[in-house]
Formats: sequence, structure tokens, C-alpha cells
Amino acid sequence: MIWINGANFVEGKQAGLLRKNWARALPNSRYVDWGAPIINRDFQVPVEGQESPWEGAAFVFGYNTTQVSSPPTSFPALLAWAKAHPGHFSYPAPPDFTGAAFVRQVIQRLGGVSQGLRYLKELKPYQYEHGRVFPTSIDELDQLFANNQVAFDMSYNANFLDLAVKTDKFPSTVRPFLIGGGALENTSYVTIPANAADTAGAEVVANLLLSPKLQADLANPAILGMPSVLDGSKLPAASAVSREHSTATDPYLLASLGEPLTELPASQDEPIEKAWTRMVLR
Repeated sequence: MIWINGANFVEGKQAGLLRKNWARALPNSRYVDWGAPIINRDFQVPVEGQESPWEGAAFVFGYNTTQVSSPPTSFPALLAWAKAHPGHFSYPAPPDFTGAAFVRQVIQRLGGVSQGLRYLKELKPYQYEHGRVFPTSIDELDQLFANNQVAFDMSYNANFLDLAVKTDKFPSTVRPFLIGGGALENTSYVTIPANAADTAGAEVVANLLLSPKLQADLANPAILGMPSVLDGSKLPAASAVSREHSTATDPYLLASLGEPLTELPASQDEPIEKAWTRMVLR
């Protein structure tokens, strides 16, 4: 069994390297909403029973209340904030995973590659160090945020602020927020190679990953805090997976991730990153 990313899934599926028609036959798959686009398409490629979901991911922003009283909730508002407070925003340069996801989010929210890159070009001179320097990783952006050198941070882990505050990485004055009305989301999957020697054992593990108990533990911020891939309406009441119990009193977690924004096709990642380098970085 393999934990596979979207690009490798596309290549493996096209090459016939993945086992077919097994995922929806798992006993615990009855708790999955296979009609949901976030589940039945992996970076816009139909899953078609060749991989099984096990963990969700959501892109969340963070801000420090000592620097920002009301965070921007749209990308035009973010640009206006940056112009009014130059030097206090940045994002990791693609191909960093988080930085590339931020760029894709801008592109989707603003209606296309050209519109998104023009926006990022306009934003650049108001960024940290006038946009002449980009963090090369999310760790560098985290450090700038922790040092109050920038007012915003971001992560494809909806629980990142909670974890950082609990480990004294970030101050207790940080808070989460969304831009655009909903989080960019994707799903992690496992798959089985077509030539796997023990497909029955792989299916047992994949089924375990979909168990309500394990999914509840994954969603628990004290353990991991990642969105569940199960549909709460399909679960027995006693085993329902919910964020409400943990977010109601936790200021570092969002009670709702809004209307989800699904990822672009994996085939667009490299062209977008090259265009960003050509039009924004240089």
C-alpha cells in the first residue's frame, strides 16, 4: 500500500500501475461521501475506486492580533492592507509546497492565471523587504511571523496555530482566518499497486484508516487536528466525527472551514510555478 500524492496518482493511473475497483468495496467506505468532489477527484482526476481517502487538509491563514485588528477576508482586501502596512506580508516562494498552494489559491479566486499573477506582481513591492526576498520555505515564514516581522502566516494544516502556541513557537495572540470565504482543501489517499503481493492485507489497513474511531482521533486537535474524510451524516450518532467539541473554546481553531475550494489539476502545477517565476519573481 502507498500513500500517494496527486501527481503520482495521475501518472500511475495512466500507466495502469494501480489496482482497480477496490476502494469502494471496503466495509468502512460506507461512511464516505463518494459523490463529493473533494473525495471523488484527486487534483481533478477521477479516483474511480483506485485509491481510498484517509485524511483531509485545509489551507488556513493566521494573524497576530497585536498587529492586525481585523484580518482581510478577500485577496483585494489583502492587497489594500499590504499597501497600508508595507513590509508586513510575505509568502514562501514556489516550489515550496505552502507557497505554491497560496499562489494557486490566488489564481482560482481571481479568475485565472493571468489575473492571479498580475495581482501577485502588484502585491510584491509591498511585501517583506519590498518583495526582493521571499522565504524559501514555510519554516522561514513561520520564523518571520514568530518574530513579528510579518503579520500573517499560512499553512495547509488547519491546526497549525494550535500546535505552534502549545509548543511556544507562536505567542498566544495569534488567531486563524480564511481568505475568500473558504479554505483550499485536498484529500490524502492510499492506493494499492496492481502487482501488490498482499492486497488483502493492504485493504485491511486502508479500511482501518476509515474507521470512525481513527478518524475522530485524527480530527482531534490534541492528536493531529486534520479534517476527517468521513461524512458525519452517514455515521452513527455515537461515533460522529465533529470539530465542534474542540473548536468551541479554542481560539486557535476555526469552527468552520467555509465553502471548500478544490485544487486545480496537478498538471497545472509546474506551468503555474514557471509562470510565477517569470512574471512575479524576476
